[in-house]
Amino acid sequence: MTSTSFPDRPEMTTALLRFIFFLSDHIEQQQWNFEQQMKGCHPEDVRVLFLWMEPRGPLMVKEIAQALGDVNLSTLTRILDRLEQHGYIRRMLNQEDRRSFRVIPTEQGQRTIEAFLQEWQSISQGVLDTLTTTEQLVFIDLLAKVQRNWPSR
Repeated sequence: MTSTSFPDRPEMTTALLRFIFFLSDHIEQQQWNFEQQMKGCHPEDVRVLFLWMEPRGPLMVKEIAQALGDVNLSTLTRILDRLEQHGYIRRMLNQEDRRSFRVIPTEQGQRTIEAFLQEWQSISQGVLDTLTTTEQLVFIDLLAKVQRNWPSR
């Protein structure tokens, strides 16, 4: 892209693709580092733990299955078994429906989630620090717009 003329559609698409690949590489590396810290766990286990990145209380197993979307209950049971065995979550009987369980991160699980969030907040801040305040506001607004209008699967 030249700085003297307005970029055409193919140039903008190429620039966007370069950024997507750049971001994807960074995300993949961070994800790999994070998975290595979670000894004995699989990448799919991390997805379950990430459900508590936003503060929330215990989740029922069926809520976890719905949030993940593409995981069947037998696979989810194995994931929860591994996370519980390694001390990241705790299952407890649901007092309102004793046929089901609620799942919550343990202190170790919460520390792991917080460590992951701190790493990504630092990376996000680094991205924002390259922009002026006005650019940051526009950037965040544009990201929200893209997310709101993203085609569903």
